[in-house]
Amino acid sequence: MKVLVIANPAAGSGRGRKRTARLVRALEARGHAVELFATRAAGDARRRVAACEGSVDRIVAAGGDGTLNEVVNGLADPSATPLAPLALGTANMLAVALGVPRDPEELAEVIDRGRVRRIDLGCVGTTRFLGVVGVGFDALVTEEVRRTRHGPLGYHGYALPILRALRRYRPPRLDVRLDRGAPIACGFAIVAKLPNYGGLFAVTPDARTDSGHLDVCLFRDATIRGLLRIVWPARRGTLAARSDVVVTTATRIAIDSAGPKPASVQVDGDAWGVTPIEITLTPRLVPMLVPGEAT
Repeated sequence: MKVLVIANPAAGSGRGRKRTARLVRALEARGHAVELFATRAAGDARRRVAACEGSVDRIVAAGGDGTLNEVVNGLADPSATPLAPLALGTANMLAVALGVPRDPEELAEVIDRGRVRRIDLGCVGTTRFLGVVGVGFDALVTEEVRRTRHGPLGYHGYALPILRALRRYRPPRLDVRLDRGAPIACGFAIVAKLPNYGGLFAVTPDARTDSGHLDVCLFRDATIRGLLRIVWPARRGTLAARSDVVVTTATRIAIDSAGPKPASVQVDGDAWGVTPIEITLTPRLVPMLVPGEAT
């Protein structure tokens, strides 16, 4: 079996490189041919995956959710080649949701003998995602991260970007249409396929990777004070009980700014652009390798 390992050297610092090397050795010990490709800049993973598609049997994204996002966006046919994450990033939301082991030797077993689970594929326009889309404050933070990041990030690396985002933050006014329904006014929107958000919060605790729908959380009060009020309920997974939060599901979502300026958008934890956007879903399309015997 031919395995392509796309590795982000900035993820996990030196420990990430060591864990990636352990995975390569474990796969080679099982008799597999492994190509290790280390990215140097944004877009490298996408280009390498596109060049190798059809000639490899498995693709491993050694990094965070952003690395996996690049991989899935580089594939001409995201339904064809099974994928596996080696979790080296800050949150590793998809790997956690799928129960994929972090240990390289255990992951080699999953790649070798694990079963394929097909998960839903979301799209923002033509950009694919597997985890989460945010419109509002969190997207502003990802813009600051993109401007200031140098090397590994970690949770502590978000402190300065959050402070900088707060200094220029003005709550946006959003109109959100769910399945072409009447617009819902809010100031912050999260659309997710995963129960955990950023590895810290349960914003959409009922979300599942293969549910066939998108889980939506809309915050009516997106002032700084309003956002501070929802931190603890978001940690506990009790946002649905609040009158100033809308928690629901949809399969097609349109989000636009009702104010004078467009709102910032992030996709799978990386800055993407600004509103307006339309989010769609293709159910159970992407093959992910997960623990369990193949049938």
